[in-house]
Amino acid sequence: MHGRRSPSFELALVLSVLLAVAGAVVHAQGVVDPATSPPPPPQHRRSIGLVLSGGGARGGAHIGVLKALEELHVPVDYLAGTSIGAVIGGFYASGMTVPEMEKLVESLEWDRAFLNFTPRQAKSYRRKRDDDLFLVDQKPGLVGREFRLPVGLVQGQVIDTILSRETLRASEVEDFDQLLIPFRAVAGDLATGDAVILKSGSLARSLRASMSIPAALAPIEIDGRLLVDGGIAMNMPVDVARQMGADVVIAVDISSTLLTRATLRSVLDVTAQLTNLLTRAGNEDQRKKLHGDDILVRPEFGEDLSSVTFARMGESIQAGYDAVMAHRAQFEVLALSATAYDAFLAARKDPRMRELPIIDFVRLANKGPIADSIVQTRLDDIHVGQPLDVDAVERAMDKVYGLEYYQNVRYGLVKDSTLTGLEFELDKRSWGPNYLQLGMEFSSAGKGDALFGLAASYLRTAINDRGGEFRTTFVIGDEPALTTDLYQPLGPKGLFFLAPELDIASTQYNVFRGDDRLLAAQKRQALLELAVGRELPSWGEYRFGIREASGNYELRVGDPAYMPDKNFRVGQFFGRFAVDTMDSVSFPRLGSLASVEWRGSRRGPLSADTDFDQVLISAAHAKTWGRHTILTSLRYDATVSGTAPVDSLFQMGGFFDLSGINRNELAGQYAVRLGAAYYRRIGNLALFPAFAGFTVEVGNVWQTRGDISLRRSIVGGSFWGGVSTPVGPVYVGYGRAEGGLDAFYIALGRVF
Repeated sequence: MHGRRSPSFELALVLSVLLAVAGAVVHAQGVVDPATSPPPPPQHRRSIGLVLSGGGARGGAHIGVLKALEELHVPVDYLAGTSIGAVIGGFYASGMTVPEMEKLVESLEWDRAFLNFTPRQAKSYRRKRDDDLFLVDQKPGLVGREFRLPVGLVQGQVIDTILSRETLRASEVEDFDQLLIPFRAVAGDLATGDAVILKSGSLARSLRASMSIPAALAPIEIDGRLLVDGGIAMNMPVDVARQMGADVVIAVDISSTLLTRATLRSVLDVTAQLTNLLTRAGNEDQRKKLHGDDILVRPEFGEDLSSVTFARMGESIQAGYDAVMAHRAQFEVLALSATAYDAFLAARKDPRMRELPIIDFVRLANKGPIADSIVQTRLDDIHVGQPLDVDAVERAMDKVYGLEYYQNVRYGLVKDSTLTGLEFELDKRSWGPNYLQLGMEFSSAGKGDALFGLAASYLRTAINDRGGEFRTTFVIGDEPALTTDLYQPLGPKGLFFLAPELDIASTQYNVFRGDDRLLAAQKRQALLELAVGRELPSWGEYRFGIREASGNYELRVGDPAYMPDKNFRVGQFFGRFAVDTMDSVSFPRLGSLASVEWRGSRRGPLSADTDFDQVLISAAHAKTWGRHTILTSLRYDATVSGTAPVDSLFQMGGFFDLSGINRNELAGQYAVRLGAAYYRRIGNLALFPAFAGFTVEVGNVWQTRGDISLRRSIVGGSFWGGVSTPVGPVYVGYGRAEGGLDAFYIALGRVF
């Protein structure tokens, strides 16, 4: 079950910020106008208001409390909640049952829910190509000379999607008094610190605002106010339930208890203690508002079940249930008979849709820089005139969000006369659309075969409403380079594109005999490429074009007899079809990666040194079972006509590419390799996801097609461990190949 997976690094960042900032509490200033409070229950009994506090991953206890109240036949007339309390309360008020909430908490992939970046499979194919560079994923915005960072470590797109799906049943209700139970969500105004009581509008958006931990989750704008987690203003909103009309208040406090002297061992412990003290002070203020027959419920949690252990949220459900049942006598005073309780349930307004509506139209509230027609192309999964397909809507949302022009993409049902439609709200990013990225690459085979590089890249997106962009990347180190490319979508849908590129690079060229390096030279080349093509949104593209290049070789050390011709020219026509559905290129666990390319070198029209044709085929597929992953790969490169010169030979060798052999040690007219890797998620290393596994590779290079055979292949393999870090994947391994060749590897940057 996915709910027990360890949190990702991005979740760890969110949780660290939670400890540092979530507890600032000030007195509430925004309250509900009694004149607009929901109507009271029948006069023959006292009305009951349930108050659910914030408390992060301990919020499962609220589900346990609701379960116990139902079993005891205690009616709930009003519901008010803050942060996770608002989420649980909002789900319940919208018609979600306790068993449904239990199932949801156990099934959610919490590390996915708190992702800090766009899930890779949702990205456009163009954005996936950013992974071909050894650059850090994080891209601070650059506006003029000013750097801009996101307003939250997590933009909350995945969380928004979950909230929209789970409140869809009541999405046509705008007045929260018309929900199954009259409901209020408490958020905080980031500008003033005031409590903001949300009682109408989009339920999903209100819940998202109430749980937007400052600096961790991006704030939400509602009615011109920038809203964050209600914990900064009123973590346990007793006042709100009272002013809604509750005669008796049941308040559930799941805030963290104070750490003991013995447990204050680190800076994080001290920060957590300060947060607890502030939250406790705010809760005490609201506790003083409890009186008479009001009931305070404080579930007891294990020491290791904190507000940040979201993967164990399901365990807290029992704590809430037990807290009520341990004092059931207090609650039985408020309970109804079975007949009266059934009548109470039957009399409640049911806001749930009886069936999914027919979608008559789709419209956009596009606040970003890209034309509506570009966005609408990504909405093709939605069929007008058909019943609402939530899965199709979410796939479409992913495609739009994967363009990486928008901070958040949300949807909702809207009415236009007698028609029902879908409205997508696209929030412009608060940083960008220009970005700066840095990167670092390092590899060492323990034989003096080392490579080091530092990179800086400037990416300017949305240079026009079709989504044109250009990128310039500088690399310094053992293989310095300068690359500038333009990507200009064409037509109203922006699927066809024009893509010129200039690449100036200096790479290492070595000649080996076994472990002995006979020659070390530097290959310098300037290449100009012009391509046209078509994107297949989110999963692939095909392109055609020409390449022109000139370069030379410069001897560094070794025997000049092994030097190729000093100068060379390249002139090629090419065509390529590529597919990419991988969830990661560092440690892929799901998806496929494949490409087929033809290169035709011609002396006449393109001034190449020689005529030849080549075909390059590659494919990889990842499949995961629990923590176990198998990645299979194929490489087949062939010179199908003519003879390719040295600068166009296929190279092989290195970590995961016949491990144990020096990097690019082998070169030939043909290159074939089959590979398989097994690896397992072994946990976290210093909060970063860690993996360990092994590979087996079979392949070689050949000079003629007739030479290709399994008997003339080389078998290699490796044992390795890897960690996904903020600056890229880090691998450490040992490889060995036939003939006694072996090497120890350290690598920073993509190797699969």
